Amino acid sequence: KYMKELKFNINYLFHKREFYFAIFIAIFVNLIHVILCVNESIRIGAFYEKMHSGEYQFILYNPIVTLNALLIIVFPIVFSMIFADSNFLENKRKTANMLTMRINNKKNIFSRILLSIIVTFLICFFSFLFNYILLLLIYGSGNTITYYQETAFHLTLQPTWFLDNIRLSNPIIFILAINFFVSLMYGLLVAFSYIVSFFVKNKIVVYFIPLCFVILTELLFPLIGLGNISFIKCLQPFSQYSLLSYACCVGLIVIFSSILLIVYLKRKDTLI
Repeated sequence: KYMKELKFNINYLFHKREFYFAIFIAIFVNLIHVILCVNESIRIGAFYEKMHSGEYQFILYNPIVTLNALLIIVFPIVFSMIFADSNFLENKRKTANMLTMRINNKKNIFSRILLSIIVTFLICFFSFLFNYILLLLIYGSGNTITYYQETAFHLTLQPTWFLDNIRLSNPIIFILAINFFVSLMYGLLVAFSYIVSFFVKNKIVVYFIPLCFVILTELLFPLIGLGNISFIKCLQPFSQYSLLSYACCVGLIVIFSSILLIVYLKRKDTLI
């Protein structure tokens, strides 16, 4: 049903330099994190005495060696460059009308929303997985401080923390689950950026939409009694948030995106 539009946009994607730039940045940031972890281990002499396993060194869980600014600020901006500016570029190049003659406009929009989520998710998931695999090769796996003892790093479970109930029983599944849900969050934020781009006439502003949305909710939610809902906590390492908080964040993005998309499509139909 959407194959023509999907094929067109996949081909469009492979011809965008920003797509390859986003992949490079994602891999580079995860590689830098591994280097920083090793450097920290060497600095404190912890390779043989106090070494944490790969799960606790993971970029989305490590509370000591963190790259919060890159994960919260840079990643959403870079991933928004993949598809979010496509509407702006087509209007600027005056190819929007020509494109409408070749493919269905509504199907094209939904195809780009879907690809925004899937492509961003895949780039994030596999780049984070790359980080995890390298750390496993260096530090090993499990709830251990060193290779030579079985002492759990955190013996106390926090049932209210996101997926913490499976951390000790299966740390690998725990890390893969965190990776999945954080990658999905990035995908939804980028799709939201693409939808908001219909109402924005500046390409640079479009790239900053996810960041502005995250900051705005972080400032407003505590004022209306929703301080436990935080997009920043969902994206930063070792966050103490609940599954309900994550679900609320996902629900809010979907609701806001849906409302804006309906408004745009109705307005476009009226103009036509």
